[in-house]
Parts: sequence; structure tokens; C-alpha cells
Amino acid sequence: MWIHALARDRTHTSAANGDKMEQETRKCLVKRLDEAALGFRLGRTAAGEMAGWVRSLRQMLEIPVDEFAGKLGVSRREIFRLEKSEEEARIQLGTLRRAAEALDCELIYALTPRQGTLGEMAAERGVAREAARKQARADADERRVAEGKPRKGRDPQLAAIKMLIRLAGIKC
Repeated sequence: MWIHALARDRTHTSAANGDKMEQETRKCLVKRLDEAALGFRLGRTAAGEMAGWVRSLRQMLEIPVDEFAGKLGVSRREIFRLEKSEEEARIQLGTLRRAAEALDCELIYALTPRQGTLGEMAAERGVAREAARKQARADADERRVAEGKPRKGRDPQLAAIKMLIRLAGIKC
């Protein structure tokens, strides 16, 4: 819910403050996501070792297949299909949510970085994006120079002349 509130707040900022507010909102969002994902990062190893949460919880809680099927309003056979589909990673989230409710649990899912935190991941991507932008600009400048059309204000001689004119106080 707080993600939607942050997105809604971002849309109400003025154009002048838009970039700064967007950066602050993004930083706040990354921080909150990192905090929310901490438990998932800590439990990643144990979760990866579980073949199927639904079957494991059902068996741990000693809920017979017939009782579980009754709670979901399906046949025994559907329970086995559900548990198999979870093990094979092809279960739908809605089905998994209904199974969790029938087990008196809450379904929580998350995406976490394989290494580090979301903040670190975002920072690395920002650096890579900036490097790619700089490289693209340098490539474009090289093409323009090769075509005899340097980027406006990038011609060193023209830039030096403009600076001399400004220093001399001459208005153009």
C-alpha cells in the first residue's frame, strides 16, 4: 500500500521540483523495499530447500488431505495437483493464496537480489546507465566530428572564442 502512496505523491509534485522529488521518492522506496526484503534474504537458503510449502505446512499442521480439500472446496485429487504444481513452480498466485488462507496462513512473496541489497543494485544500475549515456554521447560526438558537424558548443575553438567574448564583456 505504501508503494502506491509514494507513487501517488510523486505525481503531485511540480515540474521544478519533479526531478529532486522523484530522486527522494526513489531513495525512500528503495530503503523501504530493502527493509521489507531483509527477512526474505535471511530465509532464502531455507526457502530454496523446501520442495513445496503447501504440502509441508499441511503435513506439519497434521491436516488430512480430505479436510484440506473440504476447506478449499475441491476434491482430494485437486489437492495433490495443487501440491505438485507448487513443487514444479507452475502454480498460480491466486491458487497459492487460497491454499494459504485454507491453512490459516498469509501468502507473502518477494523478489530479492541474488547478492547485496536493492539499494546497492539500484546504485550499480545507475552507475552503469550513466556510463552507457556518456559512451553514447562520446560515440555521437565522434560521428559528428567525422562528418564535419561537431556538436554545438563542443568545438574547442568555438568554445574558446565564446569565452574570450564573454570575458571581454561583449554582448552578442
